[in-house]
Amino acid sequence: MINSVYLLVNKGSWRALSFILAILLTACFFFNIHQFASELRTANPIWVVLILWSTVILWIHGMGFDIRSDLGKYLFFPIFGYLISFVALFQHFLY
Repeated sequence: MINSVYLLVNKGSWRALSFILAILLTACFFFNIHQFASELRTANPIWVVLILWSTVILWIHGMGFDIRSDLGKYLFFPIFGYLISFVALFQHFLY
């Protein structure tokens, strides 16, 4: 089942979106390092891990790595990365 769902997002336009979102999240981390570090102290640690995990997912998907194992496709499913990154970017630019 995961193979058929993964094939839906394994296209060039989705990979380009993953690459752009990965660049945006990484830029938010590096260019706002003082604000990001101060917010890390008050943020939920699970939320911070989820943001970093979504960044890794988006980099892997955006760079075009081919994941062959089913467990890898579950762990690095791009839709999870999209959802978490959209929420994180929305929170970052809203506040």
